[in-house]
Amino acid sequence: MRKTILALISGCLALGATAAEISGNVAIATDYSFRGWSQTTRDPAIQGGFDVAAESGFYVGTWMSNVNFGDDTSTELDLYVGYGGEFGDSGVSYDLSYIRFEYISEGDALDYNEVAASIGVDAFTFGINYSNAYLGDGGPTFFYPYAGYSWSVTENAAVDFHVGFSNADEIAGDDDMYIDYGVTLTFPVAGADIGVGIVGTDLDEDVCAADCEARVVLSISKSL
Repeated sequence: MRKTILALISGCLALGATAAEISGNVAIATDYSFRGWSQTTRDPAIQGGFDVAAESGFYVGTWMSNVNFGDDTSTELDLYVGYGGEFGDSGVSYDLSYIRFEYISEGDALDYNEVAASIGVDAFTFGINYSNAYLGDGGPTFFYPYAGYSWSVTENAAVDFHVGFSNADEIAGDDDMYIDYGVTLTFPVAGADIGVGIVGTDLDEDVCAADCEARVVLSISKSL
């Protein structure tokens, strides 16, 4: 599967890379929260990635983070390819992407794919992700509709609001759906971005103990 993703990335670069922009990012966070659920048992995470974006709207990228699932899995590697743009001069943007989630040390047992689509209207974002085998080989069909809003507090500071709905058969204990939420303030300090957020889910504590309850996440990130 990794060879297929790399071939797809190479093809997209060839389609539109008459001029391409390369960017990167690195971050340290007190927790890696994914859809409201800690991927590091609430321990710190070191994360980073890079993107290559063509003028045509095509882009490819990769992102990594440490994880802790209580087994030999230590690293998440995401590979993605997509296309984004705007509908004329309407101010309405769109983005379509394909994402490959790979977990090092567990072979193919946890690896899976998602397709994603989103629409941006002013400061609002509405999107949905889909997987035919969520969280690994033989996993359930999964839908994740979500919405976000970014409020510019000052020229350099913003508060981002997010709510998402994870839908799959018995995705968490006996639950077929759960809600995750997040509110994060981001502001610059000495060339880096500081994030202070509250994340969590509506799941009962007996489903995931402290890994999905409301908690504060602090981060410092830098664009390269």
